[in-house]
Amino acid sequence: MKNQIVVVEGKNDIVRLKQVFPTLNVVSVNGSAINEDVVNMLIEKSETHEIIICTDPDYPGVKIRHELENKIKDVSHLFIERKIAFSRNRKKIGLEHLNNKQIIELFGNVIKVSPKSDSDVDISFLHEYKLIGEANSKEVRTNLSNKLNLGHVNGKTLLNRIKSFNISKEDIINALKEVN
Repeated sequence: MKNQIVVVEGKNDIVRLKQVFPTLNVVSVNGSAINEDVVNMLIEKSETHEIIICTDPDYPGVKIRHELENKIKDVSHLFIERKIAFSRNRKKIGLEHLNNKQIIELFGNVIKVSPKSDSDVDISFLHEYKLIGEANSKEVRTNLSNKLNLGHVNGKTLLNRIKSFNISKEDIINALKEVN
């Protein structure tokens, strides 16, 4: 197994993760102003380390995740559920607001991107199972996404993650049975 580097947005995320996992290799990209030197280092380290992206479940976090995913080959993901990531006053959202148990559970759900997809899921399957194109599709997608630890998704993102993570029709059908 490769050594791991967890990539987070900022220094508060590093401090929070180190409280739970003191020996964890954690690197910050310096928020939305992604530090290109850090990205270049991660590209180099991706040859010998598993790069795990763990950004906040908000717009800037999704944007950072997408940018890193496009620049660094062969990444893994940790997706934080929005509902558990809010500060006590509900004005801020982020990794640093998770409690120790939530962080430990989060690290039990690392999702590896597959370089070649064998997924049999297509757009018509998403329609058939009401994951897109219906009045309640957002709710169905959210339930499925939470069950499969895919993070916040719209229809297009759901299909992309299903393909990237090699999720089969059978996996989705079973997950939908469990959440309904």
